[in-house]
Amino acid sequence: MKLAQISKADSFGGGASRVAEDLTSLINKNGFSAHHLCSWSGKGYNDKDNRYPLYGRFEREIRFLHAKLKRYSPPELIPFEYIPLIRKINREDYNLLHFHDLSSAISPYTLYLLGHKMPIIWTLHDCSPFTGGCLYPMECKNFMENCGNCPQSGEWPIDSKIDFTSISRKIKNFLHKSGRLCAITPSKWMSELAYSSGMFKSKPRVIPNAIDIKKYKPVNKKEIREKLNLPVNRNLILLSAGNFLDERKGSKYALEGVKKVKHVNPHLVILGVLDEIGKKLLSEFDYTSVGYVSDTDLLSLYYGCADIFMHCSLADNQPLSIIESMAMSTPIVGFKTGGIVEMVDQNKNGFLVLQKDINALADAIELAFENNNHISWGISSREKALREYSPEIFLKNHLLLYEEMIEKNLLQN
Repeated sequence: MKLAQISKADSFGGGASRVAEDLTSLINKNGFSAHHLCSWSGKGYNDKDNRYPLYGRFEREIRFLHAKLKRYSPPELIPFEYIPLIRKINREDYNLLHFHDLSSAISPYTLYLLGHKMPIIWTLHDCSPFTGGCLYPMECKNFMENCGNCPQSGEWPIDSKIDFTSISRKIKNFLHKSGRLCAITPSKWMSELAYSSGMFKSKPRVIPNAIDIKKYKPVNKKEIREKLNLPVNRNLILLSAGNFLDERKGSKYALEGVKKVKHVNPHLVILGVLDEIGKKLLSEFDYTSVGYVSDTDLLSLYYGCADIFMHCSLADNQPLSIIESMAMSTPIVGFKTGGIVEMVDQNKNGFLVLQKDINALADAIELAFENNNHISWGISSREKALREYSPEIFLKNHLLLYEEMIEKNLLQN
C-alpha cells in the first residue's frame, strides 16, 4: 500500500498541514509507504522525511497563478496542480490520495478529476470544504442552501475582489455529490455540520486527531516553572495570543473572565506574538509573554507547567493545542464551542460554559482552583488523551479506511 498525503504546506502551514505531516510519518514508521506532497514547505523538501513539492518544478509559477486568479474569479477555479500531480502519481504508483487543507493551494476540480482514477479521501479540518470558502460560517446559515453576499467577503480565504462564494459553493456541491471521494472529519460536530450543508449523501466518518503522547506527557510543574523563569507559587493560566481583535479566537473574553477572579492570584502565560493592541489589553494583568514557540519540546513545557489552559474560541473543530494540553495533564476551561464539547467532560477533565458568558467563565476559573480541582481534572485529561487521541488509534482508524477504499476501488474496476 503506497499513499500520498496532500496539503497546502508542511506543519508550518497550521494544524491541518501538521496532521498531514504527522500521518505521513506514522504510516512510514509502521511498515507502510507514504509521501507528503505540499504546495510549500517552511522546512524545505526532504526525501528523508518523504516531503515533496506538490507543484513539482513549477512551484513558483502555480502559486503565482492561484494568487492572481483568485483576485477576479472564484478561488482555485483552475486545477493548475493537476498535471504535475498526475505525473507524480504515475511515477510513484500510489494506491490512494488523502487530501487535507485546500484553501489557497488546490482546486476542488483536481480532486474530482483524480477521483476517476483512484480512491480519494478529504479530511474536513474546517468548514471551507462545504461553504463558499469561509473557514467557519459563525452565525451565517447560507452554506446550507446557497452562499452569496458573504459577511466574511474580503477576509482570507475569501479575499477576492468580487464575492464568488455562491459559485465556489456550487463547485464543492458538485464535487461531493459526484461520489468521487470519501470525506472524514475529526469531530462529530464537524460531521453533523457538513451533513447539514446538503452536499453529502451520509454523514462524513469521524476520525479524531492525535498527537505524540510520548512527547506531550506530564511534567513536574514546579521544576519546569523554575526552568522557564515563571512564578512558582501562582495559579498559572495559559492563553494563546493570536489576534486579540479576532472575534472568533475569543481572547478578549478570556481576559474579561480572568479580570473577575484576580483574587485567585492568577499569572497569565501568553503564547504567540503580542501586537500593541494585545499589550494594551494585558496592561492590567500580571503576565509573561513567551512569543511564538516553534520548538515543540519547549512548547510542551509551557503546556505542562500551567494549571489550566483557557480556550475561548467561538468556532473550532478539534484544536491540536487542546489535545496537547490534555496530554500534559493541563485541563481546559473555556467555551462550549464546536468539537471542543466532545473533548472536555464537564467537571471531570475541565469545564466549559456558554459562549460569551463572562460570569460563568469566571465561576469556572474559580472552580478549577477550588480544592485543587485542576489537579484531578489534569489527571483525567491525560487519561482521555491516552484513550482517544493516541497515534496508535489514529493510525489504525486511517489504515482501516484506506484498506476499505482501496478494496472497493479494485472491485469496481
